[in-house]
Amino acid sequence: MKPFAIALAGPVFAAVLGVSLANAQDTTHSIPMPPPPAPIVAQAPSGEAQAWVQKHLAGWPQRTQRLGAQLVTKYGPPTDVAERQVTWYGNGPWKRTTLYKEEVTHNFANPHKDVLEQTVSYRVPPDKVAAITQYNGSVVVNRTRGEISSTSDGEDTNFLALNVADDIVSGSRDVEQAMSYYAQLIRAKMIKEPERDLQALRFTPAKSTEAADPGEVAPLLRHLQNPNTSGD
Repeated sequence: MKPFAIALAGPVFAAVLGVSLANAQDTTHSIPMPPPPAPIVAQAPSGEAQAWVQKHLAGWPQRTQRLGAQLVTKYGPPTDVAERQVTWYGNGPWKRTTLYKEEVTHNFANPHKDVLEQTVSYRVPPDKVAAITQYNGSVVVNRTRGEISSTSDGEDTNFLALNVADDIVSGSRDVEQAMSYYAQLIRAKMIKEPERDLQALRFTPAKSTEAADPGEVAPLLRHLQNPNTSGD
């Protein structure tokens, strides 16, 4: 009788297990994956923007003129217009945006021309400045003004450059990791894969008054701050 009981146990156990698994599947809900970011669709320059560029940026490199038309379409005409640069103030998330006529060759992460400088108010700790410079030579920190700027060939790559700089400040990436991640997303841009870090700032810029770092008076000169104090 024991062999017969054991023989029955296999099918019975399998049937019970099957029911249990079925019940488990009925009560288990899958967790949906977050939707991928929408593809980056560049806004076509308006007729007014193209006319503005033809009037004010005549003689500038063609690629820079196209970028200028996109910026004018998105943000309106710049506040300051000079012969070799135009500047917007307080446009979108930026404290300042400057488009330059002069192109500067920059090979990281791939060869391109730096023409668009964009700035936000941001406080960078002194011990992080060197790491940011090592990661990307076109990301510049002005501690006194409380600013960080990126200069590149477009607004999307400036978003990316500053998002990765913020990772360095927060400690979530070291220099090598930052450079590798930046290169990966530049590659994604080249093959037209949408990435959120190319579409917007991931952090909130600081207020100017909170980001500025006026520094301290040097001890050697501190006594000059109060001329009425004598050495007697």
